[in-house]
Amino acid sequence: MAETNIRIVQPGANLYLWTRCAKIITINPSAEILERVCNQFANRGLAAAFCREREQIVVFTQNVFPPFEVKQDNWIVQVEDGRKNQQIQFSTSVNDASLLTQLIERHILIQIKQRLNMLTFDSPRIFQDIKPFKTVKDIDVYRRFEVSALPIQSVGVGISVDISTAFLTHKTVAEYFRDNISDHDQRCLQEDFRFLSQRQRGQKGTLLYDLGNKQRKCYFDKFLQGVTCATTGPLNVNGQTYNSLLEYYKHNQPQLNIDPNDSVAMVSFRGMDQPRPVAAKLLRLRVMNDSLPRSLNQIDKIAPEDRVNLINDFWQRLGTDLLGHGKPQVTGYFWQPEDIKTIKLFPPTLLFKDENVLPTPHKRDYKEFQEHYRQRLRLLHKFSCLYAPPSIERTVYFAIPKNAKENLHRRLIMDVTEHLKQLTQTLITPEFVPYETLDQVFPKLNRQYKPGIVVFVFDDEAPETYYKVAHELPNWRVKRITFRELKNKFSQLMYTDNHDHRQHPKADRNWNSFIEMITLDVLQQMDCVPWGLKDELPYDAHLAIDVGRNKKDFALSFLIFHPSFSIRTVVKRKIDSKHETINDVVLHEEIVKLIKKAAEQGAFQTLSSVLVLRDGRECGRELLGINNAKDELIKKEILVESIQIDVVDFHKSIAKKLRLWEKKELNVVEQILEGDGFFLDSRRVVLAMTGAPTRYQGTVDPVMIEARSDNIDMICVTKSVYASTHLNYSNPNVAQRLPLELKRTDDELKRRDSQEVPRRIST
Repeated sequence: MAETNIRIVQPGANLYLWTRCAKIITINPSAEILERVCNQFANRGLAAAFCREREQIVVFTQNVFPPFEVKQDNWIVQVEDGRKNQQIQFSTSVNDASLLTQLIERHILIQIKQRLNMLTFDSPRIFQDIKPFKTVKDIDVYRRFEVSALPIQSVGVGISVDISTAFLTHKTVAEYFRDNISDHDQRCLQEDFRFLSQRQRGQKGTLLYDLGNKQRKCYFDKFLQGVTCATTGPLNVNGQTYNSLLEYYKHNQPQLNIDPNDSVAMVSFRGMDQPRPVAAKLLRLRVMNDSLPRSLNQIDKIAPEDRVNLINDFWQRLGTDLLGHGKPQVTGYFWQPEDIKTIKLFPPTLLFKDENVLPTPHKRDYKEFQEHYRQRLRLLHKFSCLYAPPSIERTVYFAIPKNAKENLHRRLIMDVTEHLKQLTQTLITPEFVPYETLDQVFPKLNRQYKPGIVVFVFDDEAPETYYKVAHELPNWRVKRITFRELKNKFSQLMYTDNHDHRQHPKADRNWNSFIEMITLDVLQQMDCVPWGLKDELPYDAHLAIDVGRNKKDFALSFLIFHPSFSIRTVVKRKIDSKHETINDVVLHEEIVKLIKKAAEQGAFQTLSSVLVLRDGRECGRELLGINNAKDELIKKEILVESIQIDVVDFHKSIAKKLRLWEKKELNVVEQILEGDGFFLDSRRVVLAMTGAPTRYQGTVDPVMIEARSDNIDMICVTKSVYASTHLNYSNPNVAQRLPLELKRTDDELKRRDSQEVPRRIST
């Protein structure tokens, strides 16, 4: 049975709490001011939340509280006791259920701070143990606990606890840049810092700024060589001038015992325009997974059984009486959705060339699902691609460093080319482009008649090359391979060729798998379709809308299922890079252009239904842009007049950090089967896109799909989105977490962002 990392506050849907009203004396308070008032209540140990429907701040207490003031810029907000208690009940309305959930979450966060000795610096909902549970090669490993509350329709308020892992350097920034050692040792330490912080990829290292009584997250800018806390010169902080950083610490943080000779680093804080100097001994570097030693690579992959034990240990430390003596308690067990709330999906029937199919599994079974994945590549090689465009690129370029051995580059080119010929049933001509330096190879490629497809092998000793390739070849379709990975796979193969194959079958499999993955990526660059979906889906097409992490770009991907399969993706620059929102006029224009181009392809049929997937949350006036695009496309007779367009939000990362596993027996849990999910309410579905058949480590991290209106059939939406994840062309043997249309937008936005990195490095 499916089980979650959620515990329910008793008595479930009948839960109610007594609260007290707060009186605010000010004119037209902003949302920021109201949140500051709530934070001041939290500092006094009271949970508070603004209720928009009641137009008042509600406090989780029945006691009179003393008045206080909140100051911001030129505003002074006076807060007084409202002299009124009121009962808020979960079942009264959706708004009351949401308000009750918010109060309970804030109250629990306060209780965790009071009851447990833990750190919090990423988010008020994420708590980290004081001491590491493991230290390897000067890297401290910590457990982190993320706590959230969420309303579950007809069930009550759920409390989710998720476990994650954080890595921090044991050394401080001051120790990495110490100057009382030899020049050689200094270079080694600073190179370690550079690698661990990922600075070579144009990213600022993330730091923990430890002030003893609290911790803050900041970002490394530079180390001030030769500057000490006593010699920084004057500083202005919050309107107050200090003669030096040392004076600032003595005045504001005397418990830190800052010495005049302590070294200084410049760091950036969110919300501040300019970097600020801080004592380097108070900074430790957060280490990202890419920089971890091999011995720590898998330590953050927490299996369901271990996750359950860690969460139970956390609740045992915290207790279940979080709301106070005589108040409702949290249950001592994990919530299992009732059958009526669950959804269980099957992999779809896949269509290969000449009407050959891979049927859906007969039953929801681990081995049947696993076999379904294993058959995909076999059938692809047996029948070739479902579709290869008539205008397919027939020349594939291979840019390879000259220091690569001849037998290596010959084998790579030969194997990839033969795979492409077989799968496309087309004569593919390889073009070898050897190079000594990047400055030499880029002009060679850009002198070609037109940009094409290139398999680019680059030296990863300088990882910024990864981004430079994208920047210098913006119109090329590039498949990147690191020289290190290529040499490693090939050396294993050569060793096997010179010894008994039967003793080293893994090397052959690794090389073939390596070539297979390269070929599959190149096939997609060629606009080939390896396979499609046999069964008719609830929607004729999917439109994905995604915004890049830098908020500078957005991407659209249009996937048509009927009458023939096709997908188109575009990336465009946003007008406003400060916010997630896409301008509605721009969105309207780009949707029309994209769908109009798709309609110009052969075998197009007027569409009667489209599912719109907004990665994250649809915001601002985007819905207006979608509707205006719909009206224009109806006029152009690309969409039928009675078109059904359903808009949903697709959350790759669920804010409440929900987890799923399979409960077998009393103390036995296993990885859940993919396609398992449940309804939080009529609009929100939580679904495991990956699972037991192909996920061997960690615990499934589900996605959430949320309807933007009440008239959307979420079962149809979920089935259609899940089916699209089985267009997992990049790695057919494993489940894909994203539907194809969102994977394409995600990949293209990452590619666009990588083109910007060389500019950031140079500045």
